[in-house]
Amino acid sequence: MLSEAILIPPKSEKISADETELLNTKANILFKSQKFEDIRILNPKLDRKIRQKDMSRWLMPFGFITGIAFSNMTNLATFSFLGLNNIGESLIGGLLGMGSGYLGSVVSSASININRNKELRSIINLNKEGKWLVLLENQIGTELPWALIKQSEAKDIIFLEG
Repeated sequence: MLSEAILIPPKSEKISADETELLNTKANILFKSQKFEDIRILNPKLDRKIRQKDMSRWLMPFGFITGIAFSNMTNLATFSFLGLNNIGESLIGGLLGMGSGYLGSVVSSASININRNKELRSIINLNKEGKWLVLLENQIGTELPWALIKQSEAKDIIFLEG
């Protein structure tokens, strides 16, 4: 069972608004049409941006809570020159913890290899040559219908793990 089927139009071909609307109609339940740049598995920069946003969503609150807890456990008066009481010190510690959570999300998203273009070069070239691409994603534990895919006489079949 396929979980997603995406039709990618060629970069060189200009598709009118009517054609795009026809591709994305609600009656079309077989596939959806997307630009090459909008697909996460084919665009490492987009993947990095999405991962950083997702990681910051839980790392920043966790850092804030941890910063408050650390400030209260240690009773450090790091910002006493500002004339802050214990609550103010805790809040500053929480803000610093939230900042470290944000930095952690940036560093963890940097683990995505942006130079993945070598792996994707053949797909990018086919798209630039004016070829339509079909991206199929199956559910975990199910096999793609390889016999049916081979019957379609595709120009090339490329398997991506991602």
